[in-house]
Amino acid sequence: MSVEILRRLFKVVIDEAENNPDFSAKIEQILSSQAPVKKQSTAKKPSNRRDAPALDPVKALAEGEASLREKLGGLTEKQLKDIIAYYGMDSSKQAMRWKKTDRLIDLIAEESKRISKRGDAFRH
Repeated sequence: MSVEILRRLFKVVIDEAENNPDFSAKIEQILSSQAPVKKQSTAKKPSNRRDAPALDPVKALAEGEASLREKLGGLTEKQLKDIIAYYGMDSSKQAMRWKKTDRLIDLIAEESKRISKRGDAFRH
């Protein structure tokens, strides 16, 4: 629709509103009414969404790798996978199939070390 057509349409609406009180009242009623209130969804979140991570492994690594592994050892398989997914530690998406927590902990520890060293070339 061209701008000129819209100008002509609005001119007709304005002229009619100025000359016809009933039409003007209807326009005013429409414009003054509140927008319908949206109902809040009670639906559950999609099942493909992961929970927030239980801890920040890079910050935990600052206390030492043994401390990080100890903290990770107290987490469930699901919590470990939440950490991996949140921090993007598994680009191949293979770790989500792993069942052994030791394997997940190893991945998190190695990736946390790699992430913590990111940018070292620019530090003095």
